Amino acid sequence: MSLLLLAIGFWGCDPLGGGLPDPILAQVNQEQIGVDEFDRELKEVILEPGKEGKGEGYRDLKRAYLDQVIERKLLAQEARRVGIRVSPEELNQAILEIKRDYPGKGFDERLSLKGVTLEEWKGRLEEKLLAEKMVRSVLQFQGEVSEKEVMEYYETHRPSFQLGPKVRVRQIVVADGEEAIQILKRLKKGERFEKLAQEKSLGPEKTKGGDLGTFGQGEKPAEFDQVFRMEAGTISDVIKSPYGYHIFKLEEKVEAGEIPLGEAKPGILQELRRKKEQEEYQRWIKDVRKKASVKINSKWFRS
Repeated sequence: MSLLLLAIGFWGCDPLGGGLPDPILAQVNQEQIGVDEFDRELKEVILEPGKEGKGEGYRDLKRAYLDQVIERKLLAQEARRVGIRVSPEELNQAILEIKRDYPGKGFDERLSLKGVTLEEWKGRLEEKLLAEKMVRSVLQFQGEVSEKEVMEYYETHRPSFQLGPKVRVRQIVVADGEEAIQILKRLKKGERFEKLAQEKSLGPEKTKGGDLGTFGQGEKPAEFDQVFRMEAGTISDVIKSPYGYHIFKLEEKVEAGEIPLGEAKPGILQELRRKKEQEEYQRWIKDVRKKASVKINSKWFRS
């Protein structure tokens, strides 16, 4: 969800904070954000103990994070308004998943170190879950993507649908160069590559007769790229690399080409729907922001 939450830019809305009392940092509709509450969350989520910092950089950090907190609260408020809820079971499951990262008493010790109570942390987690549910409910594009849009996307992004050459290769890799030469002699006499790979190779793919699968140029160490100059069915000379002495057999070679529109279409549809969902979300959150009453106590960002 954090990728969806853009900076709101409330800082020009009400520079005087609407006369908010000093202990209150901001007010989102009727919900207030206390200075101490915000500082504890900032310390818990972003800052390490003893690294609170000062100066313009720290003020910018606080402003940016306050924007996120405000939008989270707006989303959670809207979720409650339309009847979205987080069940006790969902909350407990989320808590268990987070606690798995802190064995023993690590989780309680972390909260204590950050100066946050368990109830405060649970309340914030529930609010985050509500905001995430609200975002998911908005990101449900129900419209159609036209064939024209698919074709335009395909043409505009044509370079991304170009495919480089691919090869399917087997290898035998050993630690000793002389041993590799002897294996190559046996191969040239007609012994099966797969059998010798199972008997002699040190690579984990030996159980599959040395089959490395299919890969493109540049996806393996540089020494492997020599196979792209081979013909299908041929065996390489002994090639030295930092991993040992290799003998390659080129099983199959697929030349460079282009993904046809029919094959690319499912991915294009998915990308266009995702883009339309994002556009709908931005229109929706813009309307929510317009209707919201947000006040900032700017006194707390002057020093």
